[in-house]
Amino acid sequence: MKVLIVDDSKVVSKRLEESLLDIKGIEITGIAEDGLQAITDFTNTKPDLVILDLMIPKMNGLDVLRKIRLQNDEVTIIVLTNYNQSYFRDLCASLGADYFLDKSAEFEKVYQICFNTLNPDSDQNTDYLLLNDKKKVKNG
Repeated sequence: MKVLIVDDSKVVSKRLEESLLDIKGIEITGIAEDGLQAITDFTNTKPDLVILDLMIPKMNGLDVLRKIRLQNDEVTIIVLTNYNQSYFRDLCASLGADYFLDKSAEFEKVYQICFNTLNPDSDQNTDYLLLNDKKKVKNG
C-alpha cells in the first residue's frame, strides 16, 4: 500500500514514517510539507492512502482534500490535525475524508488504520471512527 504523508512538521512526518514502515506492505511514496507539493506528489505517485494535516503552507489541507478527492474518489484519506473541533470534522467528512483524528490524542490510530487496511481480518484494535461509508465530494 502506497502512502503519502502531508504535514509541515518534519518531526511529525518522521514519526509517522518510522511507525508505518513497521507494517509489512507499506511504502511511503512521499512526504509533502505544503499543499502544492502534496498535490504534485499525489498526482505523480498515486498513493492508496493519504495522511493529511489541515494547517499547512501554500494551500491548506481542506483545499488539498478537495483537490485529491476530485482526482480520485477511492483513495483513503486520514485527516490528522490539532484542529479537532466538530466544525472541521464535519467539513472534512463532507469533503470526503475517511477518518478525522486528533493529532494530540489519536496519533497512534493512524498505525491501526493502516494496519487494518492491509490486514482486514486482523484482531488489531479498531477503536476509530470511519467518517463516510461512501465517499461523496461536495465542491461547496
